[in-house]
Amino acid sequence: MRNLETDIRHLLDNPALFQQLTEEDLAIYGKPDLCLLMPSLIEDADCNLKRQNWIDWRAAPYPAERHSEYMFNPERDMGGNGPRILLSAIMAAPSNMESYLAGIHKDKRYTIRGRKAENRGYIAKDIAPAEFSSDIFDIIHSTDERQGRQIAAMFANRPRDWHFPEYSGFNHPEYEDICLGVFHPDGKLVAYLLGKRVGHHIQYDEIMGHAEHISSDVMHLLHFSFLTICSEQEVIPTCLNYGPWYSGENPYSPLGGLNAWKRRVGFRPAYLILASS
Repeated sequence: MRNLETDIRHLLDNPALFQQLTEEDLAIYGKPDLCLLMPSLIEDADCNLKRQNWIDWRAAPYPAERHSEYMFNPERDMGGNGPRILLSAIMAAPSNMESYLAGIHKDKRYTIRGRKAENRGYIAKDIAPAEFSSDIFDIIHSTDERQGRQIAAMFANRPRDWHFPEYSGFNHPEYEDICLGVFHPDGKLVAYLLGKRVGHHIQYDEIMGHAEHISSDVMHLLHFSFLTICSEQEVIPTCLNYGPWYSGENPYSPLGGLNAWKRRVGFRPAYLILASS
């Protein structure tokens, strides 16, 4: 892997091949990390199909026509003819939650921990998405916009009884998805996170909260609980990927929407690299 990393690093400053950090972010974070990923082949056809889709889709949770991609594949891209690779927002699952909180400014730990939500009686626990499809429908349609944009059609047009077929049948520790929900004291699901796992990589496929409950910090409780579960896995993931580093209506502003949230909870910019296919 060291030779691969060396071979790739001389390409990273080419903006036609790799999205670049802004000068402000470069001063804060330095050169982006390389997140080398090599999911295992196992004796399970469903897991291996999931792995191959992940490679073909370049670590995205579903196939899409894009002008840029999420993961550099050396076998296809080393000659410089591949698509432009986006900066991803990544963090490793913490070894324990005390070490994670130690990296958060003490004035922000109450919020990051989701204490407001806990004090109001909300709880977080594992979910099977299909069992809560009606609540998920209500969460999605609790507002017409997310981060200043209209709800994507793939979510807005999904029926109330959607059965989430992509979240079933993966029982291997490196392929089992991690899905979590936050529940109101009355038992209704009010926030959810669907984490799609391949090897050490978990993509935040969907993460949404009900508009009426966001002010109770349910999203902070959701994410803190998600990190807790990830840190307790049999095989702890090393790459939690919350989509692109620059996103939202004003993608290069560090102050707005998801950009500020990702920075506040500890994500960093990185390039995803397929170490072996």
